Amino acid sequence: MNPATLYSHLTRARRDLLGTLRATPDDVLRAPLLRGERFHSILDLLVHAAEVEDGWIHGDFQGLPMVQDHFPDIQAGASGPGTALGLDAIAAYWQAVEADTRAYLHALTAADLERTVTLDDWPEGHRQFTLSGLIWHVLLHEVRHTAQIAALLRTQGVRSPQLDLLFYLPALETGPSAAPFVNPPPPGPRPPPPRPPPPP
Repeated sequence: MNPATLYSHLTRARRDLLGTLRATPDDVLRAPLLRGERFHSILDLLVHAAEVEDGWIHGDFQGLPMVQDHFPDIQAGASGPGTALGLDAIAAYWQAVEADTRAYLHALTAADLERTVTLDDWPEGHRQFTLSGLIWHVLLHEVRHTAQIAALLRTQGVRSPQLDLLFYLPALETGPSAAPFVNPPPPGPRPPPPRPPPPP
């Protein structure tokens, strides 16, 4: 599987995840579920994943300005923990990043993937990588944080969508003619637990 194909999976899974998040109460998305220095909430993780993709694909790989430059609300509210951004703003930004990433990955040749990328702001002796290796790093970075978000949803009683690659393979390998995998719609809020019986 090449990077462009895996990215197609990630974007399909991303849409299913966003569908679940749109049906999730905002207070759950903003809840401080993590105790790290940089990220506390599901929204913090979402904007981080989008920013990382934007920074690597545009800045490090192509020497271009980040897509974020066209989204002043992202620049102003992205810093975590406790981002002030809403889900719709993050999703719109990530969709713009995605359009550029998809075009970039599809245009790469085998020779492009083997070129060396030098990261000047990394420690000496750890600055040169193949473009291929760094692209896989970016893609797997999203996989890791998507799994983290799915786990956090479950701790809040929200059923996460099925995001395993296996379920998306038919469409990825045979194209639009394949029967698409459709995640079930997000369930409504769970009913409150029954009250305990009154004491005798």
